[in-house]
Amino acid sequence: MIVSELKSWRSLGNVKGLEPAFEFLEKASSRDLPAGKHPIDGDRFFAIVVRADSRSPETAEFEAHRKYLDIQYLVSGREMIGVAPTETLEVSSPYDEGREAALYSIPAEYTKLEMEPDRFAIFFPEDAHMPNCHLGGPQKLHKIVVKVALDCYQA
Repeated sequence: MIVSELKSWRSLGNVKGLEPAFEFLEKASSRDLPAGKHPIDGDRFFAIVVRADSRSPETAEFEAHRKYLDIQYLVSGREMIGVAPTETLEVSSPYDEGREAALYSIPAEYTKLEMEPDRFAIFFPEDAHMPNCHLGGPQKLHKIVVKVALDCYQA
């Protein structure tokens, strides 16, 4: 997992290959896109714009992906994203190729990542995450999730 502010992405040494995603997020016009899927570079990079109410962590599940990493960027609102290593979690729904995700039960302990506007978090396949959860009460969330094919990332 990598967490930082959007303005600092160029100074990070561990984001090689992800430049198209960050350049997309930097464009002011990306913030005005309607909810839904938006192409960046075919199936290699695409964005999903989310405008939704936050949810109670008690009603959520952790998810993890195999083919894509997630760059979750918060435009407005505040959210908590739960994070835990996949190897420590109990599978509640096996990997589904169509959803490109496996789901996991909430463990007794996990990292609670507090997200504020203009911050991003990168989640790799080993980083199970539980996004869109209340932080300081219910929130109206506007976020952009950029999906990046794993073979684009150069560690």
